[in-house]
Amino acid sequence: MGNLFYRIEKDLKEGRKKKACDRLRNMINQFPNDLSLRKKLGQIYFEAGFLDEAGKFWILSTPENNEMENAVEIYRKSLSNSGNAILKDIIFRGDKNLLDEYALKVITELEQHSLKITKHIPVFKAKTREKENYSENKTGFLSKIGICLIVGFIISLPLLGIFKLFEMISSLFS
Repeated sequence: MGNLFYRIEKDLKEGRKKKACDRLRNMINQFPNDLSLRKKLGQIYFEAGFLDEAGKFWILSTPENNEMENAVEIYRKSLSNSGNAILKDIIFRGDKNLLDEYALKVITELEQHSLKITKHIPVFKAKTREKENYSENKTGFLSKIGICLIVGFIISLPLLGIFKLFEMISSLFS
């Protein structure tokens, strides 16, 4: 957990906001139930002046100040307050049962509006990773050996074919 947040903070201090945003987006995809990640990403976008993007990530968070409310309103207006468009844009893949009251109310309102207007509610495949278990995926030793064996087999297959071809040609002329 600390390692990824450390990298994000380091990227922000060194002025690499895009890299920090990319890391946070990946974490949001891996841990969709943790709304604090969306809130942090919204804060980065807000500080960079991208109010509509900040609103996109703050829409499920309880507004703490006027800036959050304004950013969410700008975001909603940018998508014409369309519940369907907003649901497709925010792509919430988490468990709705784990959301707080405010976020659940927002999701429910968006779904009702989408159903009313388009007769469809966008559904996204849920991710199942534990909140607060932020660790980078590392390829295991056995996986690396397996990959090397497969690559070696693929490379050796044509070589064996060439030797077999020479063997057949030499048997024709002997």
